[in-house]
Amino acid sequence: MIGYNTMYEKKYEYEQLPQSPRWAQESAYNRLRTYGSTRVRVTRLPVIVGTFIFSAMMFVYFTGTAPTISHTLAPPPPPANVHLLIPASGKDENLCKAIVGAAILGYPSPKVLNWGKTFNDEHLVSGGSHIAKISGVSSYLGSLLPEQDEDLIVMTDGYDTWFQLRPETLIQRYFDINQRANERIRRDLGDHVVNTNKIEQKIVFSAQKRCWPWSADAAPCYAVPNSTLPEDIFGPDTDTDVGDRNPYLKFRPRYLNSGVVVGTAGAMRLLFAEALTRAKKDPNFGSDQNIFGSIFGDQEVYREVVRQRDMPWIERQHNLRSENPRRSLIQDKDLEAVKNMTRSMEFGIGLDYEGSISLPTVFSEDDTEWVNFDNQPWLDFFNYKRNIDKTESRLFLAQDIARTAAPLYSNGTDGIEPRDWSQVSLFTNVPTGFTPAIIHHNAHRDGMKNLRTKVWDKIWFQPYARVLMDQYMDTPLTALAVAGGREWRSSDEWKGGVRDDVGQWLSYQDVCSGTEDEIFRDGKGPWLASRHV
Repeated sequence: MIGYNTMYEKKYEYEQLPQSPRWAQESAYNRLRTYGSTRVRVTRLPVIVGTFIFSAMMFVYFTGTAPTISHTLAPPPPPANVHLLIPASGKDENLCKAIVGAAILGYPSPKVLNWGKTFNDEHLVSGGSHIAKISGVSSYLGSLLPEQDEDLIVMTDGYDTWFQLRPETLIQRYFDINQRANERIRRDLGDHVVNTNKIEQKIVFSAQKRCWPWSADAAPCYAVPNSTLPEDIFGPDTDTDVGDRNPYLKFRPRYLNSGVVVGTAGAMRLLFAEALTRAKKDPNFGSDQNIFGSIFGDQEVYREVVRQRDMPWIERQHNLRSENPRRSLIQDKDLEAVKNMTRSMEFGIGLDYEGSISLPTVFSEDDTEWVNFDNQPWLDFFNYKRNIDKTESRLFLAQDIARTAAPLYSNGTDGIEPRDWSQVSLFTNVPTGFTPAIIHHNAHRDGMKNLRTKVWDKIWFQPYARVLMDQYMDTPLTALAVAGGREWRSSDEWKGGVRDDVGQWLSYQDVCSGTEDEIFRDGKGPWLASRHV
């Protein structure tokens, strides 16, 4: 039990971390306060102690030996690998922006899936590229051994994602998101239902504000959980259409976006196998987003089915008193459809409601800015633009960013001026205060896809990209992170390129020759990894 003084000290620590959004500080403190106020029924304590003493005496009397208590700690799990998968079929400067950012930040060398393939089947949507994305990832996951099931898979879209934070931040956020989600699931469903049906979140997709491409009465829209962001995160009009040119301006992200997903290899293998089965049944399903969203919707209906079926009577009585209003919205036809399935629809899917792993820009175009956290006048201006009072500002550099290796450092001869994370430009959601590890440039309103070129020089590493790539090649591989109770390493020992579907190594020049004018913008020609071999 946490004593009063300890709890007070912890509260003080939370208050001294302005880097975290205020609502997150309050949430953390409230959890601590709950633990600190836990009480033991003193009236039962003598009975418990007496029973223990009597049992111990009887054990000694009959055996002649005293009971022993083992203090041996379980050994930590062995290190596991992180795999970066990028479905991409051919050369493109936007793919190379993802490759360069991942390298500079220290991610594993990517696996480019479907490399060299063409998608021009006139009978399939997008020529068949969407189904190939699913089949390519599924094939790669199928090639991993069972003992690699706990490896971590990071999959991103190939032509509109940029990395901006280090892998240890992304990995730790993945585990934090899952821990909080699994706590909510147990509160909602109860331990018996969770344990009986092996319900555990292991996969995290991005979240977006609009449910697409389904109608509002489809399970992927109405049956999925509410956002965990505060109900007033966008002010008093949160979750309402305020008539702006973006009708989703004030809505909290709640719906699945398939552009970035992180999960264990074992869980992802099952998910992509299901997705491939569904895609083959309907080759013109539209997009991978359609497939994964439908699976997520079915999973949430399934969880309600097993709750009704497996929750013990006593738990059900308590659960009814704190009934989740969302349950009453589950349509009978969907409940019956899932009840009639002969297999589990639990896939361990959840969403990154905060946009801390990845922020899709679509429908969130007006929420973001390029932020230097050490520039208070600009922070004030970004809040002012959105009618956010200074006292409610959430623009603080997150601690899980600040404690990672500095973004810019110098070896003394490279001409770089060292800077910490507060001194570089970071793409940040102003209302929520979260800076994503990955930026997903999927906004298309008013031609915003061109931002992939227009604002490339705003990401902190671009002006130094060539020198930072040199530093990357000259630095030995090290562990990516320690998170979730284990050490995480790169899945590839090679650097300065990518691997294709069959494991063939492709150098940076093999993939990115001809893009150097856009990537480096320094007029110095190609960058060659071979110079560092």
